[in-house]
Amino acid sequence: SCSECHSNATCMEDGVATTCSCHVGFTGNGLMCMDLDECAMSGVHNCSEDSICVNTLGSYLCTCPDGFRLTPGLGCTDVDECAEPGLSGCHSLATCINHRGNYSCVCPAGYWGDGWHCECSPGSCGLGLDCVPEGDALVCADPCQAHRILDEYWRSTEYGAGYACDSGLSGWYRFMGQGGVRLAETCVPVLSCSTAAPMWLNGSHPSSDEGIVSRTACAHWSGHCCLWDAPVQVKACAGYYVYNLTAPPECYLAYCTDPSSVLGTCEECGIDEDCKSDDGTWSCQCKQDFNVTDLSLLERRLECGANDIKVSLGKCQLKSLGFEKVFMYLRDSQCSGFIEKGDRDWISVVTPARDGPCGTVMTRNETHATYSNTLYLADEIIIRDLNIKINFACSYPLDMKVSLKTSLQPMVSALNISVGGTGMFTVRMALFQSPTYTQPYQGSSVTLATEAFLYVGTMLDGGDLSRFALLMTNCYATPSSNATDPLKYFIIQDRCPRTEDSTIQVVENGESPQGRFSVQMFRFAGNYDLVYLHCEVYLCDTVNEKCKPTCSGARFRSGGIIDQTHILNLGPITRKS
Repeated sequence: SCSECHSNATCMEDGVATTCSCHVGFTGNGLMCMDLDECAMSGVHNCSEDSICVNTLGSYLCTCPDGFRLTPGLGCTDVDECAEPGLSGCHSLATCINHRGNYSCVCPAGYWGDGWHCECSPGSCGLGLDCVPEGDALVCADPCQAHRILDEYWRSTEYGAGYACDSGLSGWYRFMGQGGVRLAETCVPVLSCSTAAPMWLNGSHPSSDEGIVSRTACAHWSGHCCLWDAPVQVKACAGYYVYNLTAPPECYLAYCTDPSSVLGTCEECGIDEDCKSDDGTWSCQCKQDFNVTDLSLLERRLECGANDIKVSLGKCQLKSLGFEKVFMYLRDSQCSGFIEKGDRDWISVVTPARDGPCGTVMTRNETHATYSNTLYLADEIIIRDLNIKINFACSYPLDMKVSLKTSLQPMVSALNISVGGTGMFTVRMALFQSPTYTQPYQGSSVTLATEAFLYVGTMLDGGDLSRFALLMTNCYATPSSNATDPLKYFIIQDRCPRTEDSTIQVVENGESPQGRFSVQMFRFAGNYDLVYLHCEVYLCDTVNEKCKPTCSGARFRSGGIIDQTHILNLGPITRKS
């Protein structure tokens, strides 16, 4: 009867006899069934060679070693711990390096540690930086941003005696409040600043270009202005000072501030300015080091951008030349100067890198396009012939983008593509006359002899160009302007050039924000008088995708499905009879 069958068996009755059969994954006669160890038997399990077979009751599991993940159809694939949040145990400052099956962590230059923990060492951080505590580690930081505040009115040298002691101070501090914003620079009378022996800075405060400097703080007592001393570091920030203070050697000693420094803290001084006091009023004043006496010595900053050209002059240097109020403009006086705040005060003027706007003139030779203009300086708003003139120019090597930009009517096609989260991109395709790809054909059509070569360039603009490569997935010719015309001559298909056509040369594809290829006219024109070119393009994410095609040997075929929303069209190209 079926009651005799094992619990891991199936019972079948046909009216004559009872048959017990062990379940899949078990072995035996049905009355007794034992687990079948598939992992111990060759050909029974389907785990890949790089995975681990684990026997279970009636079945088995395929698992992977640490550092690998089981992927259907691929077996065990490496886990990139560096790319997946939460998998790497590297310190926040360290660089994570992925290896097959594991990863390693490397501390940055100037730090020591095993990568799981990184710390800087004193003196290793570079000019203007210091090794300071952050959490449970030591990191390189700018003390102008990494400091604590001391806002205590009793630190003023005008305050009387007391029992304040700075034995608990250690690290970078900034003084604020009505007591003063900087340490006193002269010997302070005893029994001042709410302490017995007041401490003062024995030396001058640094300028902003000196970085971190070492000074000595002296304590006044028993007739000696420097009976005790302590090391102090000082840095000039944008309009204030920070101090690396140490605990004084005795009590009662405390650091004292100059109350006259409260008025005007010069919060926005540039590197060409110092915060100085005139009759008790503090303000940003130009440093003598930046003064010039001749126009030829005037520093000019010229920025040649992809779309704009900016020329800037230092405000302090202009002031030293006698320009108390500066009026600055280009050939078109509507393009005038404005003040820019940065590392220092600049007066700047901007013109588009195009022929015409702001009076800018473009000239072009075989290798470069040059945009030139004239900067005018006046110390009053009335424009006179005596105003100072400064000529400037930016030259751009001719590439595909610059060539199209400087041509009157290039034969070009454009397409806008939006990539979620990364912005709007514009892709252009143009026809060029030579393998330099710097001479685009002009007009809406072009006539070519059948033996001529056609040079096609595609280029990406806008968005994050550092992340995306432009990939030409399918490029083909048709006898009509219809990109879906069933009669197609493929030049590039499924990312790779047509192997039967020896005249096709793909110079660049999937490697950068531009693509280039060439082909001989007769190969695809055939007997048609008019042909049109079409290219399907794809924005390939270089961070997460392999973009450069591998075209040697057998390759993947897409089955001819072309995304018509990503097609660029050019033509007609007329065959010369």
